[in-house]
Amino acid sequence: MEYVIYLDEVMGLVLVTASGDWVPAIDNNMIHEIMDVVETKKLSRVLLDISALHFDFPMIQIFERVRDVREFRLEHNQISSKVALVYSASNTKVEQDMQFFETVAQNRSLPYRIFTDVNDARKWLAAP
Repeated sequence: MEYVIYLDEVMGLVLVTASGDWVPAIDNNMIHEIMDVVETKKLSRVLLDISALHFDFPMIQIFERVRDVREFRLEHNQISSKVALVYSASNTKVEQDMQFFETVAQNRSLPYRIFTDVNDARKWLAAP
C-alpha cells in the first residue's frame, strides 16, 4: 500500500491518494499523518481517494475499522473534520461495503461520505 498526502491550502483541503493492496499498519500510519496535517495546518476537510486501493473486508472488519478510526480521531480531537472517500464501485460487494462503512461512520458521529466521483466529493466538502 502506498499513499501520498497533498495540501490544497487555497481550497482548504487535505488531498490523499492511496493505492495498492490495503495494509492495516500502513493505513494506520496514513490516518495519523492526515490527522497531523489537519491539526498543524488547521484544515478540517479531507478528500481521500482510494479508487486505486484494493481491499476485501468482512463486515465485522469494516465495523472494527470505523471504531478504530473514531478512537484515532478522538485522541487527536478531530471528530468534526469532514472526510470524503472516493472509491471505485468495481463490483456489488465493494459498493455494499462502502455503504456499510458510511452508515457505521455516521452512526458514530463521524462526518464521512462516500463517492464514486471526485467532483461530487469536492462539492460536498465545499458545502458549509
